[in-house]
Amino acid sequence: MWRQVLKLSASPRILLRSVLALDDSPHSIALGTSIGIFVGLTPSVGIQTILIVALALIFRRLVYFNVTAAMLSTYVSNPLTTVPMYYFWYRLGTWFVPGNATVDQFEAILDFEGLAGWWQATCSLAVQVGMPMLIGSLLIAPIGSVIAYPLTRYLVRWFRRTNTHDSGDQGSSNSVGGRVDEAHGATTGNTGETEDSSPATDTTDAPRAAVHSDSFVASP
Repeated sequence: MWRQVLKLSASPRILLRSVLALDDSPHSIALGTSIGIFVGLTPSVGIQTILIVALALIFRRLVYFNVTAAMLSTYVSNPLTTVPMYYFWYRLGTWFVPGNATVDQFEAILDFEGLAGWWQATCSLAVQVGMPMLIGSLLIAPIGSVIAYPLTRYLVRWFRRTNTHDSGDQGSSNSVGGRVDEAHGATTGNTGETEDSSPATDTTDAPRAAVHSDSFVASP
């Protein structure tokens, strides 16, 4: 699982293409991406998938969004970005709530392994830096979510137009190639018929030559 997360995190292009290539309406993909960005920009690493599924179940009668797009978008927070993001939220939150934690403390807290390590890190974050970090994240998450919706919707439409255009060009090339082959075949066929008809022409002309010869001999 973590290998896939790191692969997607290290290659934003793969992550973006995975979202844009989803088979759903642009609105559903954009809404799912917006929700995923919101969840990804909150201190919820380790339970983001659970949150997305829970939101999908709670709001399924009210609004539909692409769950896969939402889950992929939560990768905005990953093992490569967690520490700088959490620390940035914390520093932003200290404008409203006092705090003096350092980035080294964040690195030490977030350096965990397994479920037990995750739970201990979560408790430490909540006790030591929880309130400022939560306030900072709730200031950033809505902004990222609002920007993500129109941007993703535009990119999905652009991606589909581009792919449709490329497919049309390939189809036109195949059609032109087919017409060229047919024309070549027709030309070859006509040539063959002409060559085959030449002996017949000679054969037809032979009796005529004989008749003229006889007429010439019979003339006084």
